[in-house]
Amino acid sequence: MTTATDAVWALSAAAGLPLGAYRPEFVLQQVGRALEAEGVGSSLELARRLRADAGARGRFRRSIAISVSGMFRDPEQFHLLEHTILPELLASPGRLAVWSAGCADGTELFSVAALLARAGALEGAMLLGSDLLAENVELARTGARTSPAARGRMVFEQRDLTDGTTPPGRWRLILCRNVAIYLEAEARRALHQRLASALAPGGVLMLGRSEALAGASKLGLVRMAPHAYRRPA
Repeated sequence: MTTATDAVWALSAAAGLPLGAYRPEFVLQQVGRALEAEGVGSSLELARRLRADAGARGRFRRSIAISVSGMFRDPEQFHLLEHTILPELLASPGRLAVWSAGCADGTELFSVAALLARAGALEGAMLLGSDLLAENVELARTGARTSPAARGRMVFEQRDLTDGTTPPGRWRLILCRNVAIYLEAEARRALHQRLASALAPGGVLMLGRSEALAGASKLGLVRMAPHAYRRPA
């Protein structure tokens, strides 16, 4: 008899995704949509389709690792970045290292680069974008929606935010917006812990506008604005 755990394991293996880290109700919803879209009758049939059909596999991966982005998406957050967070970070010594965690097609990082260019602070900055999907990373690397100067400051890499790792170094600004909302509670807690630990002293973590950080003080952070948290210097 096939259990729900067996089905999730089979789909995770076929799609190359850590489905166990996502909220069960979200996974169930997306699997149901995929069953209908692919015209199959069970999760195990869907897993077989994903293994055999790269197109189906890509569609399913994108349905789980939802990639919604756009230049200056959520303008109030970019207003906060431009007028409060970035001026404070730029007033302190040291290179500005920015990590866009779950960067989708790169437009979030392109938007930060535009703010830095406007402030005359792009030169010397280090901008990293990471995403779960290789196709998003490739799109971010090859897209042409930013200046050559900004692109020269950027690196993009494939990274699973649930695998227990973070990029080397300490980050002055981390943006992880609308990623953790799809994760189950323990995976979300572990991700927030890793993000907080990856901040440099004085660094800022920005979440999505529908997110709040539970127990910020236990992570060594203080709330500085809605959805933005600082590690004290």
